[in-house]
Amino acid sequence: MLKGVAVLTEGRSGSSWLGSLTNATGTMGCSGEWLKSAYLGLEPRSYDVLEDAVIKESSTENGRFAIKVFPRHLIWSKGKCGKDFLFEVRRTNDLGFILLERRDRLRQAISFYRASASLLWTSRHEGAGTPVPYSFAGISRAFFQIEQSYAFWRAYLSLSQLPYRRFVYEDLQPDPRPYVEAVAEMLDVPVPATVAVSQYTVQRDDLTEDWVERFRREAVEKGAIEAIEDAPVPRTLDNLARFATKRPLSRRRF
Repeated sequence: MLKGVAVLTEGRSGSSWLGSLTNATGTMGCSGEWLKSAYLGLEPRSYDVLEDAVIKESSTENGRFAIKVFPRHLIWSKGKCGKDFLFEVRRTNDLGFILLERRDRLRQAISFYRASASLLWTSRHEGAGTPVPYSFAGISRAFFQIEQSYAFWRAYLSLSQLPYRRFVYEDLQPDPRPYVEAVAEMLDVPVPATVAVSQYTVQRDDLTEDWVERFRREAVEKGAIEAIEDAPVPRTLDNLARFATKRPLSRRRF
């Protein structure tokens, strides 16, 4: 039986930063978005293939593994292989759970929109900071998705009656050690004497603050969802399937 940790969260929550701190120890698994074909590097043809690949990529040599999961990752793996990945993994392994949230949902939504529009998700990506146009609709969509994602994880944990530790990004910014200590405890490995210095940096800037004020003003003036349906329907495989079966098309982009 292996020991692992699953970080349940949504994008722009500080999960890459925190994962880099535990990854740096070399004993706490290799945290990443492993339930994602582009990240994993393969299209699994069966659940067993998926689990084997994820465990292999997310593990360190001491038999500990770590994955970060967004709701869409879990839904993707269920649709792909017909099984709840987290349920299956915890049946045969000692899997702990962390719920990671960000308190400032609006700034998270702005960060999410900017990253999705530029396709630059971390400060380590070449071209990080590339300007993107302001979009009231784009930020609205991101905000609603973030709220839905956190609600999804709370419902999932409650219905599955799973114990978990909860952390808030803003509380960890001054000192991430409580998070590192929690992961070490779940994985039954020594707590590092010092916390590593991450290569990730905060991408929030003056433009973020300008957009916060602009969005708040516009939301009061015209309502939070007034422009959500303005964007064209995305050309995704899901929408092609919906079109073929005469189901309503999805405007969800993220």
